[in-house]
This record gives sequence, C-alpha cells and structure tokens, in this order.
Amino acid sequence: MVISEGSFPQLKALILKNMLNVNQLTVGKDALPKIEGLYIVALPKLNKFPEGFESLVSLRKLWLLSLHKDFKILWELSRMRQKMPQVVEVRVE
Repeated sequence: MVISEGSFPQLKALILKNMLNVNQLTVGKDALPKIEGLYIVALPKLNKFPEGFESLVSLRKLWLLSLHKDFKILWELSRMRQKMPQVVEVRVE
C-alpha cells in the first residue's frame, strides 16, 4: 500500500485496520504533513516498518498493534523509536 506523494495535506489522524493482505506500507514525500495520530491495527502480513514514516514530523501518537509476529522484533532491532523523537506516545504490540 502506498500513500502517494502529497496526499492528505490536512489529515490529522489515520486509522488503517483489518487489512489482511497488506504486507508493505510506504508514505510518499510530503504526504500526511499534518498527521498527529497514526493507528495501524490488525495488518498481520506487515512485517517491517513502513517506509517514509520518519519524515512525519507532526506525528505525536503511533500505534502499531496486531501486526506480523516479527514486526516488534524488527522495530526494536532497527531502533525506530529513537529515530522518531517527536512521537510522544508509541504502542507496539
């Protein structure tokens, strides 16, 4: 799944839920410039951190729940939390 370049310029919150066949997620350049909350829930095939998320400077809440069984391990090994210091609330389960 790709959130295309420049998409959703005013969006403050996005919920992606129960997308059983999504195994990759990419955020294009300048997409979601005002996003504050991003909730990714029940994407069981998503096994790696979505590309382009580090560029979401307005992001404050990030929930990554019920993803691929290896997701949390890869999240921790990649030290993604340290790459997103602006995010005050992170849940990875």
